[in-house]
Amino acid sequence: MSTVQEKQDSKVLDLSGLMCPLPVVMTSEHVKRLSEGQILRVISTDPGFELDIRNWCVQTGNELLGIKREGDKIVAEIRKRSSAVEPSLLYWIKFHALGVKLHLRHIFMELNPFTKKPDHFITFSAISEGTRAEEFLKGKAKLIPIPDEIDPRCGVVLAVVGYERAKSIYEELLKKGFGVEAIYKREGKSYRRVYP
Repeated sequence: MSTVQEKQDSKVLDLSGLMCPLPVVMTSEHVKRLSEGQILRVISTDPGFELDIRNWCVQTGNELLGIKREGDKIVAEIRKRSSAVEPSLLYWIKFHALGVKLHLRHIFMELNPFTKKPDHFITFSAISEGTRAEEFLKGKAKLIPIPDEIDPRCGVVLAVVGYERAKSIYEELLKKGFGVEAIYKREGKSYRRVYP
C-alpha cells in the first residue's frame, strides 16, 4: 500500500511492494497535484523503477534531482516544473490496454500452429521506443511483452524470426535514432544476448 507524507516543501511517496507499471503511474498522478517547484521523494522496490522514472521525467519535462539505491529500495527525487506535461488518466488507460493487447498477441503467436515461432527478440530503452518502432516498421515485426528471462521489468520486445532479419531491423532502427538495446536469441527456455 502506498503512503504519502508531507515534509515542508517536499512530499514522500512510498510505493514499496508495487510493481511496474504502478510506481510510475502513481508517481505521475501525485506529481500532477504538486505546485511548481515542489519536490516528490518516491521510494520503490520495483527493479525497473530507476529506468522507468528516468524515461518518465524526460518525457514529461519534470526534473529528476537525484536517484539512489538504499538496500532493496530505489529512491528518486523529482521537482515539478511549470513547463511539465503530465500524462492524462486516458493515457494510462491506453497504456494498460496496450499491455493486454500485447499479452494476447503473444499467446496467439505461441499457440498458432501455422506460423513460424520468433526466435530473436529486440529490446528497447523504453516501452515508448518499442511502440514507435513497431509503427515505423509497418508490419515487419510485432511487439510482445519482454520475457522475464531477458528482463523482469515491464517492457516490450520486437519478436523476429531469424538472426539476419533481426540484425537488419536492429540496424535500421538504430540508424533512425530509435532506442534499441540488444538482440536476444531464445534457446529452449532461456535467452542469450547475441548482438551487440
